[in-house]
Amino acid sequence: MLDDNQEYALARCRDAIESITRFGLAPTPPHYAIWYAYHARRNLALRRALDIVISNGRAVDEQLMAELHDTFFSAAAEDRTLREAARRVQETLQSLTGLLAGAGSDAARYSATLDAVAVEVQGGQADLPDLIARLLAETRALAARNERLGRRLEESSRQMSCLEKQLEEARREATIDVLTGLMNRRAFDQAIRSLAGEAMNSGAPLALLVIDIDHFKAVNDTWGHVVGDAVLQLVARRLAHRARAEDRPARFGGEEFVFLLSGTRLAEAVAIGDAIRADLEAQRLVLRDTQEAIGTVTVSIGVAVYEPGERLTDWIGRADAALYRAKAEGRNRVVAMEHAAAAAD
Repeated sequence: MLDDNQEYALARCRDAIESITRFGLAPTPPHYAIWYAYHARRNLALRRALDIVISNGRAVDEQLMAELHDTFFSAAAEDRTLREAARRVQETLQSLTGLLAGAGSDAARYSATLDAVAVEVQGGQADLPDLIARLLAETRALAARNERLGRRLEESSRQMSCLEKQLEEARREATIDVLTGLMNRRAFDQAIRSLAGEAMNSGAPLALLVIDIDHFKAVNDTWGHVVGDAVLQLVARRLAHRARAEDRPARFGGEEFVFLLSGTRLAEAVAIGDAIRADLEAQRLVLRDTQEAIGTVTVSIGVAVYEPGERLTDWIGRADAALYRAKAEGRNRVVAMEHAAAAAD
């Protein structure tokens, strides 16, 4: 006979299977995990996200399931490096604890020897040469043990320093674009899922700028990749300069950048985009060695604001569509996509 907890779990299993069947989804482990968590109310943010999506009439399909699984279930997999480092730190700390405990035992043993010698002296039973020999032997043994302890503590300290450096490097490699110092595509994917979830829960606006350097291939072809890299770094610096603490600029790939603007409505996002565009256009680039003029850097920018329950790929697609319009209309401009329906026009 099942107890109450087992009965509850079985009921939620049935609910999960019913939801998978209702929406015509494949009976895969990720889909089961999502719907079991939904019906068991284990993750209120996931439940709210699904409720909003369903109430907005958005299709509950494989793509939505993949986005939800990435957002609510895959974060742990992305932290494997951090967990492994934490495990190694814990092992090192346990080793240190053992060393210090041993040092305490050695000190206690030495103290006990001194007490025993003191008792013998006070009792008049002391053989002075023997006592001196015993004290010397115990002192030398303690000194040797302390020397070994010092070496092992020093080695443990080096291991901890090495772990710290490895951890920092792992973090940088996982999230930072080496050339520009901005977030990389992986970090952006994490950020957009997180910020979209927060925007859905709070109702605060969230804007996305997709930024593409105009005629970048010509820069590389004419001046070489070293100059091209310098142009990418210039754009990255200007984005970082404009970013507030809550914003997330990133290099999306190649000559394309993205900029997530928290708490920002469409008109304000367009104004920020135009300020970035004008700022870059005002830069006068010259070759460092010869002072030969390279020209100016211009960018085209597409803007879209997240609509609660919208697929993240659709939102990025709307910003991309706005970017393509900016390119088609002559480049060096900012174009906004006001709402989802406009993307189909």
